[in-house]
Amino acid sequence: MSQTSPTGTAAPPAGAAPAPHHSGNEYPLLDIPFNAVIDGRRYAGEGLSLVEARLSGLVDRSLHGTEHVVRLVFEFPGFQLVLTPDARVSVEDSTTAALYFTNPTGEHHAQLRKVLNDYISGDLTSAGALIRSGSLAQGRGGKPAAPRRGVLQRLRTGIASVGVLALTVALLLFAVALVQARLFTTDIATPGRVVPQGQTMRATADGQLSFLDTGAGQGEVLYAVDTTGGETLSVAMPCDCTATPVSVAEGSTVLAGEPVVALSEGDAPLVIEARLPQGLLFEIQRTGTVDVALPGGQDFEARLDDTFRVPGTGSAGDAVEATLVPAIDLAPGTEGQVAALSVTRDAFAPIAPVLEAGRAIAAQGERLFDAAAPAIADARDRVTALWGRASGADLSSNDIQSGEDQ
Repeated sequence: MSQTSPTGTAAPPAGAAPAPHHSGNEYPLLDIPFNAVIDGRRYAGEGLSLVEARLSGLVDRSLHGTEHVVRLVFEFPGFQLVLTPDARVSVEDSTTAALYFTNPTGEHHAQLRKVLNDYISGDLTSAGALIRSGSLAQGRGGKPAAPRRGVLQRLRTGIASVGVLALTVALLLFAVALVQARLFTTDIATPGRVVPQGQTMRATADGQLSFLDTGAGQGEVLYAVDTTGGETLSVAMPCDCTATPVSVAEGSTVLAGEPVVALSEGDAPLVIEARLPQGLLFEIQRTGTVDVALPGGQDFEARLDDTFRVPGTGSAGDAVEATLVPAIDLAPGTEGQVAALSVTRDAFAPIAPVLEAGRAIAAQGERLFDAAAPAIADARDRVTALWGRASGADLSSNDIQSGEDQ
């Protein structure tokens, strides 16, 4: 039994495959992926036009000739497009059916026409059960037409690439410096002081500096301290040298152990006098240096004086008097300046044994190669000689054969 569509044309024969143009009317059946839902049952779409659709699946024959609101589902990546046209069902057999839209120009018409036109033009393409957006700027053969770039555009692109690369390198260096400063650098809380290398005279009791004579000769009174106990302690000049006050003057209050005068020879170099925490002495002796920064922006390294001795008692937080010898010659104008001190640990110290073992293995391999070098050279010479004799024999045979041919 044949069915007629709402346009008055005969329905296609049962089981007919979708074709570019339907033989029954002027509307083409397109093989765009879609599904149709009728009374809660989903069917696979085999062909679709503006006036009808062809379905496949397990079809209920009782639907034949009935009208329903059909849900046409189009699957896009991440979302669905659902249209709900009114349609009359024509069951062709147990696995195929046709839908004839009873109102082809209904509310669904504009969206359905847009989808079908975009599919025909290539703006939409099918990938399995999904519909994807096609490229509007593709040339023949499916390859996009690359725009031709001018010299200025290429130059701007190159400059931008170099700028991005430079910025990336700068950020990496900044990150490395930040990690180095946070993880491997420890600041020493007590600043050091630039003084001439020599002996430092310190207050022996708490009190007030009542007398100070930096020009005193050897054996004369250098300074005097009125102690809190009511006594006056006088200190004599121990040598014929230069005395320099260490941030004190007559009338200054001093504490026991505080430096008062630095004694040095006239041409003595400048050093850093510091109080180092005992907890950092191991790191300082292992790295060998302390990082020093002066207020004027001068940065350098300094090492412990050869006369330094680690005290036998004390806790990790106790400070130890030490003299640091700069790696550079300090200008006379820096005398008396304070210095910021820090200790930078070697980031590769934990793997130093591994690196040392690698260097030892490399050295051993080099020695073995040097020992085997004469044998290798002798073997190469023998192979070269054998090859030369073999080549000469082949040449002689060819000459003999050539003479016989003549």
